[in-house]
Amino acid sequence: MKGLIAIMIVLVFIVGGVSFGVCAETSDKCAVCHKGDKALDKIVAKKNIKTAADLMKAVKEGPSAKMHAKFTDDDFKAAAKSLKLAE
Repeated sequence: MKGLIAIMIVLVFIVGGVSFGVCAETSDKCAVCHKGDKALDKIVAKKNIKTAADLMKAVKEGPSAKMHAKFTDDDFKAAAKSLKLAE
């Protein structure tokens, strides 16, 4: 009985995580916070970011670097690709 309850709890967390975007794709990871005036395309245009390397530098060395620490280089590369930035 305890095993069944444990399995049900795990399933609730998995389904809840997926529905709330915890397991979201890379493009959705950014969109969770970057909305409206803080949308990535607006930030990239405002800061004149042209390449994936520029994006990674701006994110890792910018004032919000600690907030982006959980993201990997692959996440940043995927974001740059979705923004159609040069390699």
